Amino acid sequence: MIRIRELYRLQNLKGLRLMAGEAGLERTVTAAVLFEYDPSRMQLPDFYRGDLVVTTLAYARGDSALVSQSLLALMKQGVAGLLIKTAYFTRLPEDVLALAEAMGTPIFLFDDTYIEEVILEVTELIRGRRHFAGYEKELDALMRGDMPPEQVKEHAQRINPAGAAAYQLCALLPREHMPGLDDQLYEYLSSSAQEARHYIVMEWRRMLIVLCRLENEGGDDPADALLAGAGVDSARLYIGVSAVREDPAQFAVSLCEAVYAARAARLEARRRLEAGELGLYAWLFPMSENAFVCEQCRQQLARIREYDAQNRTNLEATARAYVGAKMEIAVAAKLLYQHPNTVRYRLSKIQKLMQIEDDALFAPMISLTVYLSRIMEEDGRGDMQRR
Repeated sequence: MIRIRELYRLQNLKGLRLMAGEAGLERTVTAAVLFEYDPSRMQLPDFYRGDLVVTTLAYARGDSALVSQSLLALMKQGVAGLLIKTAYFTRLPEDVLALAEAMGTPIFLFDDTYIEEVILEVTELIRGRRHFAGYEKELDALMRGDMPPEQVKEHAQRINPAGAAAYQLCALLPREHMPGLDDQLYEYLSSSAQEARHYIVMEWRRMLIVLCRLENEGGDDPADALLAGAGVDSARLYIGVSAVREDPAQFAVSLCEAVYAARAARLEARRRLEAGELGLYAWLFPMSENAFVCEQCRQQLARIREYDAQNRTNLEATARAYVGAKMEIAVAAKLLYQHPNTVRYRLSKIQKLMQIEDDALFAPMISLTVYLSRIMEEDGRGDMQRR
């Protein structure tokens, strides 16, 4: 994001002048959006807090009342500010300027620059300021894991054109909302060109992906060094770390390792988890993206929960304790404060409900069902929450 006052840095924005709303110059801008619609068809939900709205007011040629109607509505919607090219209006209605002052919504006029160039410049400024945007499509494609090695290398080189002898990916997943995390990292990397050459930070979904260029063996952990240098409390993050690799064709594998390790760290309540510690999660996370597998899991749990609801039993709790005890009945019995025979009886009921009686695969199947349900609950996908 950028502050509105940073618009003065745009060299090609000719004749930029603030008309009202000076109190809002510290507002943050997350996107530059074009507004050239007929207001009668305008969908205000298309504009959000953080949007810098850029317009020529072409739709309202010669109609100052229409200018008032649309700009007042945009400001009340909560947009960050307005950039208006003086192609059709060189002055703005007094009621618009008055509301801008009252709400602290900066309104600028500018001259000759093409409106498309303004949007592009603001977008580039935002991306440069955040340092982290613009890679979402590449990361999405890499996470799908269905592209040949040459395409993986192309995506990796787009992200990391300078290359590196060795690299490692880290995923930073906040434990709770951490406003300003990207700003802290940006300020640190902007202050030191030496440090900036070692890292590329990318926003992706609810986490930050950090590409660490490794020039020397040993030394401090790169993710911890970055967070410490930026003054970020690493205890507020779950950190997933990939293996160290040199081949850019393995970039997709490294990305999956880092992302899955961060998610597994959250599920296991660990601050940090490395790819080599993923264990069963290395299979479970990809399985959780398969609609057929997830539906089977839902159906199995639905049978158990329906039985519990009708008979006031605790089969689901027994299953989770059993899996948590690594399928040791005696340990599960202690966790549940039950006799081992009671646990055995409940497990036999679960086997019948799952339709795998006397099946040697019951233990791995119940383990898969429980762990997969935890992943789906973490994602908020499906009706997996316990009732």
